[in-house]
Amino acid sequence: MSDERARRLVIVGGGPSGLAAAWKASVEADRAGASLEIVVLEANGEVGGKARTEQADGLLIETGPQGFLDDQPVVREMIDACGLKDEVLAPEPAANRRYIYRGGRLRELRRSPLAFARSGLLGPLGLARLAMEPLVRSRHDGDAEGSAGEDESLYDFAARRMGRQAAARLISPVVLGIFAGDARKLSAAAAFPRMVAMERGHGSLFKAMRAGRKRGAPPPGHRTLRRGIQALPRAVAALPGIEVRCNQRVTAVERRGKNFTVVSSTGDVAADAVVVAADLPAAADLVEGVSAAAATELRRIESPPMAVVHTALDAAAAAHIEPAYGFLVARGEGIRMLGCQYETATFRGRGPDYTFLARSLFGGSVDPEAADLGDAQLVDLTLSELRRTAGIDAEPTYASVARWPHAIPQYAPGHPQRVARIEAALNPIAGFHLAGNALHGVGLSRAIAVGADRGENAARGLLGASAKSAGSRR
Repeated sequence: MSDERARRLVIVGGGPSGLAAAWKASVEADRAGASLEIVVLEANGEVGGKARTEQADGLLIETGPQGFLDDQPVVREMIDACGLKDEVLAPEPAANRRYIYRGGRLRELRRSPLAFARSGLLGPLGLARLAMEPLVRSRHDGDAEGSAGEDESLYDFAARRMGRQAAARLISPVVLGIFAGDARKLSAAAAFPRMVAMERGHGSLFKAMRAGRKRGAPPPGHRTLRRGIQALPRAVAALPGIEVRCNQRVTAVERRGKNFTVVSSTGDVAADAVVVAADLPAAADLVEGVSAAAATELRRIESPPMAVVHTALDAAAAAHIEPAYGFLVARGEGIRMLGCQYETATFRGRGPDYTFLARSLFGGSVDPEAADLGDAQLVDLTLSELRRTAGIDAEPTYASVARWPHAIPQYAPGHPQRVARIEAALNPIAGFHLAGNALHGVGLSRAIAVGADRGENAARGLLGASAKSAGSRR
């Protein structure tokens, strides 16, 4: 490619991570006062990826992520750059109330030790074992309990620190709400790095929490956007300096000397650098063209299917329900639902005052077959299980089903080592970058942070190369 023209960065995937890469690359080009052509190729008819917001019957329907954690400064930067600062919405106070369905009824997760003890989530032995958590020696203090380099499952980590009852009845249901996964099959270090860091830094989870309270450090807040999560990728796509091409399904990325060819459904696109921000398993297929070793490792990361069922009911049918975020379901209760979020109780503007909107989750690695049920079967199952768990007995005024064939990557034990092997295979390939949520965190804010980092690095690499070329011609 000629050095006389602007360098071209091609980003595959118009979801939050890919568009974060485009935005940050544009920021870097502006900072450097340089010209950089940024092209985003999106397979679908509009941007957003899994961040998909729909409007129906006066309802705001989030079929993908419901919100984001306010734990990544770069997310706020991107929101501000898009003029959406005033759109950020905090949850209602009632959303602090959360439940777990266990033993045939909903039990509230209470912060007060006495109230928690009375909830029945743990029995007397489980409570006693949990209280001993500060006395449990850390794996990082030279104890012979295990090598610090060994990657524990999340269940084993929780059982070691808090006891098996707490691992099964508290941590495992929480994992369903985040990963739709099995705590016994997830890496503690990769899936919950903060929790592992708490043990490493303080020797105890309880001690770490007390230290945080003394510092006055609040936990990350849950946020959304008034017009829905998809408002963010749509706003990024409209920024100047970013060209978005929808209905462009990319089938391969090929190396051509120091450059790349991105093969799409409508023709080849030449690129000086590429950021792949596609979901698994598509990302593995695209990586294949630059590193077979990295692609093989990516294909070993499972991403099972999920179904998201929204049901709207007359608010009178749910008048007996205390306003709350919703509930998760412990396994072994004969309930296939992973959990249910009370949308209209969590965020303002999700529906009219006379409507109760529930969002129920099915599938994941613990029950992938549930995601394959027909729409009518899923709606009937949702209503049956809402009747059993929450006592809601009414026909919906609205119902919809959204399906994600490859929903959430599962970070199995050994994931940190797999990430190291993938990065070792890709790092020598100048100009090629992998974003998305396959490696470094499944939450929306983390995917945006990873995308922004990859976009910034890609832009710096290209603009640095351009400066060197210009210098060599002088």
